[in-house]
Amino acid sequence: MFRVFVTLIFTSSLLFADLAYAPIPLQKIDNMKKYNLGKKLFFDPNLSSDGTISCAACHVLQNTGVDNLRVSFGVEGRKGIINTPSIFNTKFNIAQDWTGESKTIKQRSKMAFLNSIEMNGSFAKTIQYINSNKELKNHFMQVYQSISEDTILDSIAYFVSNLVTPNSKFDKYIQGDLDSYSKNEVEGYNLFKSYGCVSCHNGINVGGNMYQKFGVFEENNIHRDKNLGRYKITKKEYDKYVFKVPSLRNVSKTYPYLHDGSIEDLDIVIKKMGVHQLGIDIPKEDILKIKLFLKTLDGEIPSEL
Repeated sequence: MFRVFVTLIFTSSLLFADLAYAPIPLQKIDNMKKYNLGKKLFFDPNLSSDGTISCAACHVLQNTGVDNLRVSFGVEGRKGIINTPSIFNTKFNIAQDWTGESKTIKQRSKMAFLNSIEMNGSFAKTIQYINSNKELKNHFMQVYQSISEDTILDSIAYFVSNLVTPNSKFDKYIQGDLDSYSKNEVEGYNLFKSYGCVSCHNGINVGGNMYQKFGVFEENNIHRDKNLGRYKITKKEYDKYVFKVPSLRNVSKTYPYLHDGSIEDLDIVIKKMGVHQLGIDIPKEDILKIKLFLKTLDGEIPSEL
């Protein structure tokens, strides 16, 4: 019954597949002073307890917002427990982490700042540090007229909310520029829809807007670590191994893949998603075409960075 229900969802989604997407809009920064303040804090390792880790240490902006590690390392070389997703276009996601614990960029910034593995920060010490830095203090006073936990997080969140990657080939294609795609890219896009990938990977971020179980159709031979996904938050049995569907924007560059960073090869992850999420063994030639399509999701990194 469950398989029939999911198949119906996949089939109905195909009828509206071309309406399931929207282009990344060009971003207009309406407060450059606030943006630049958030940028300074984003790159400042002094916010961490040992003065070595900034937000940019794990979210490498010139590298599409990731560090390409299976898991990142925080203060004192402490090893993380989950793969770091790209920070670009994150404002379009349903949540700011894999399990939905933090819904907003501001919440996620606070969690990363206080987390003992990540930055292990202290707001009291950070405020003291800002007050001791004349240039940084003056910048804060120009933007907020106060230095507090809220204004620190607000400035970082404002900067991150402006990190988008528009003007991908995909954006141009869905806006009517059909000549932007090669024959194989068109075929890859059509295969992506016909196999049912669109049922989960839709919306402006081509994903990131829903939660899904890791292993819908096939749970055998699937790598699962001790991370139980949303079950950690809800304690509901059906939320075991349920994670946020990742955005596929810039996916060709944001390896390794999955919540645990266990797969580095895009071809392999496409094949595994076919088996475990769709119940389909996708042929190699189709995988290659889907991969070509996925590469068209690469957008432009903001020039002001």
